[in-house]
Order: sequence, then structure tokens, then C-alpha cells
Amino acid sequence: MATTAGVSNTISIEDKYNTLVKQSLGGDSVYIRAKETIQELVTDGALDDAQKAEVISSILGGAVNSISGTCMSTALEWAKFEKEIELKKLELDLQLAILEHEVALKEAQVDQVEIQNRLALVESRRMYGIGTFDVTTGALLGLTDEGKVWNDMLLVTQNTTNAGVEETLLTSKIRESEVAIHKVVADTYVNYGSYTFAHSPSGVTSVVPTHGAHVTLSQTQKDIAIEQGKGYAYNAWANALTGSASMLGTAIASDYFDFSNGSTGDVLLSTVLSCAEGLQKATTTTAEAIPEVV
Repeated sequence: MATTAGVSNTISIEDKYNTLVKQSLGGDSVYIRAKETIQELVTDGALDDAQKAEVISSILGGAVNSISGTCMSTALEWAKFEKEIELKKLELDLQLAILEHEVALKEAQVDQVEIQNRLALVESRRMYGIGTFDVTTGALLGLTDEGKVWNDMLLVTQNTTNAGVEETLLTSKIRESEVAIHKVVADTYVNYGSYTFAHSPSGVTSVVPTHGAHVTLSQTQKDIAIEQGKGYAYNAWANALTGSASMLGTAIASDYFDFSNGSTGDVLLSTVLSCAEGLQKATTTTAEAIPEVV
């Protein structure tokens, strides 16, 4: 808004002073009337020249001085009030401009409030759904099953359910692990027994059995393997003895074999004796039945 008032930086009192002086000294002014009265008194002879000079000097001179001073003072007050009026008009113009800006600001604030209210409604709908309120008391009666808060509640409920299922599953896995650990420990004890040992970067050392009289499966399998080895040795020696004895019987029956020292018959007889000796050892100790291979 453009201002309609302006204020100059000067005070003009000359025209005002001249106007006031002319009004005070001319026409039907007190000064003119006093002057005419003195002239009448002189004309009528009521005053002589000396008295006339004294009256003019005292009365008219004082009147002129008084009128001049009063006019000057009045002119100053007149100019002062004009400046005050100009300032008041300028102040009013500025106040009107401020009011116009405040009105524009209030209108913008109203628009902003409307936008905020709309956003609040949108946010409320997104967060909580639609609410039903009591018209009289304003109390909330119910909410629709929608909105972020509702979905969060469903998510929490589902997470709680899932947590229960996961707890059950975890408990089952723990029991399964316990069973597996028990099986490993039991299988290890049954198969190999219990041991103390030391561990170093080079591996396990200082292994000492601690299972006492417990017979391990590995030991039993070892014993079975040894007995199977003894059985294989027994069968081998028995088969060898049967074959060599059969050959010896055939040789004896033919009457063609010579059993002298170093003869073929002697070698065959020694073979039969060796097989019989090996068969005898196969039924005794393991070391004799299955000689250690060096």
C-alpha cells in the first residue's frame, strides 16, 4: 500500500506569520480600533501632541509588540500542529499498511490451519481408521478395523503367535539336540568306552581308558575278528592237511613212493606233519594261530 501523506523536513511559518499580522493589524482589529480611538481623541482635543506621542508610544507600540509576539507564537503553534497532523496521517497510513499485512498474514495462517487440519484428518485416518463418537459427550464409541495402529496390533499379535511357535520349535530342537548328544555319548561309550587324553597342536596324546571292566563294541569286534582270523587259519590248515594226507594215502597205497630221507615221499610226509602242527596251533592262542607279520 502506498502512503497518502508525506512529511517535509522544514517548517514554514513566514506565510502564517504574515497572515496573522495582517489579520491582527487590519480591518476591524483591536489595533485599528485603538488607533482610530486615539485619532478621535486628538481630533476632539482631548489629547495634545505630547499626550498623543505618549499614548502612541505606550499603547500602540505595546500593541504592535504584543501582536507581533503573539502572531509569531501562534504561527509556530500553527506550523507545529500542521506537522503533528502530517505525522499523524503518516502514522495512520503506516498503521493501515501494517493492518493490511496483518490481514494478509491472518488469511495465510487460516489457509495454513486448513491445510494442517486436512493433513491431521488424513494422518488420523491412516493411523486409526474412522472413529464413531457420541454426539452429546464427544466420547469415542468405536473404531473401524483399519489404519496403521490396527495393522501394528495385528502384527504384534501375529509376532506373539509366531514367538510361541518358535519357542515350541526351539524346545523341540533342544530336545532333539539333547537326544543326539545322548546318542553320540552312548554310542561312543558302547563302541569305544571312556578315555582321558591330552590335546596338543600335533593331535590327541596320552590316551588312557577309564571305562574299567566295560567291554566295548570295538573290543568285541576285534575279538570276533581275531576269532574269525583263527577260523580262517584253522580252515586253511585243515584243508591243507586234508589235501596232503589224501596225497600221502594215495602214495602209500601205490607202493611206488620212496620215503627215504630227502625223497619226494619224505617231503610229502613232512608237509602232512607241518599241516597237522599248523592245525593244532590254530586251536590254541591267537599269537600262534595268527603270527604277527614283521
